[in-house]
Amino acid sequence: MTRSAPIASSQAPCDAEAQPGWPAFSDPLLSEAAGGFLAPRPALDEQRLALALRAGWGLSGRLTDLGGERDCNTGVALEDGRRLVLKIFSPDDSDRVRQFQHQVMVHLEGRGLGLTPKIYSTRDGALETVVTDGEGARFHAVLIDLMPGQPPRPDGSAAQQRMIGRGIAELHGALHGLDCPAANRVLLWDQMNAPRLREAAEMVEERALRRRILAGMDHVEQRLPALAALPAQLIHNDLSQSNMLVRDDNPLALSGIFDFGDMVIAPRINDIAIAATYFTLPDRPLAPQLARMVAGYEEVIALGDDELAALPDAMLARMLLRMVIPLWRSALFPANRAYLLRHFASGRALADHLLPSEGGPGRAPFAFNRSHLDTLCHD
Repeated sequence: MTRSAPIASSQAPCDAEAQPGWPAFSDPLLSEAAGGFLAPRPALDEQRLALALRAGWGLSGRLTDLGGERDCNTGVALEDGRRLVLKIFSPDDSDRVRQFQHQVMVHLEGRGLGLTPKIYSTRDGALETVVTDGEGARFHAVLIDLMPGQPPRPDGSAAQQRMIGRGIAELHGALHGLDCPAANRVLLWDQMNAPRLREAAEMVEERALRRRILAGMDHVEQRLPALAALPAQLIHNDLSQSNMLVRDDNPLALSGIFDFGDMVIAPRINDIAIAATYFTLPDRPLAPQLARMVAGYEEVIALGDDELAALPDAMLARMLLRMVIPLWRSALFPANRAYLLRHFASGRALADHLLPSEGGPGRAPFAFNRSHLDTLCHD
């Protein structure tokens, strides 16, 4: 592989122009998956967004930019008090992938979960419409509910961690058995692909971090057969505080789960591991915090002992992705750097506890089993 400029650390400025397609992965499947990360976010001015809203749904309202990694997300405040989101998809999302997301939202609404947004039909009865930017480029747009509430603030409490675990299980129960062929895809944010990002990890500029990431990839690669043998289903695959909401009047009541762009069929424990990398505090022992999330999950769905034992490896795999992908993406698109690295500092603190030590062998970051649930310490 041709070695390009290194991925900068989160503190270093990014002055170089992004090189389209960089890095050029030698793994053809990974290279294809990376292609979906290369287009910049759609950029439509407020006038065009308002026009799309009127033409597609016959609505008008006050517009507010909500940010996004790959998509253009715009809040819409209607005169009748409703709050919606006009979502313009990345041009790299195929019809198959977009329709997959629509199918999931329609399915979850039908299951009465009450935590996921409704998708609104256009005036023509479709679930999406086409919009154009100032250059004439075509994009696809959908209109969905802006879920009520506010992002949960990770506090390390037993009550919050149990709530998150229980919410994941409720979502899994609603998703179980849903047949979505488009979910069988190679996705960069899938923990099962973490070792395949070695080519990007080798470009991490900070030497100590790079070595620890590579050692972690060695360990996860050895553990992949065991992880792949665990119960799998369609999972959300991005359960951070950016994609979850709690009630304004009760921070311990989950009110929303949204953004289904990273959904994939994978071990169900991956969703718990992902959430754990956001809702555990690195300055406290990790096993008891993870146990609380598992206890919340098992209020709804029981897990196997082999799944519990694999959770630290799944957390490590997620942290490998959280270190490498945002640095790579922020180097490609410095204008969106703040959004892409919004969780990097907190993630780095947790990574220090999960990644192997520099020069040390790759290994599980900590041991976890059912005994940790039997000795839960409540706040």
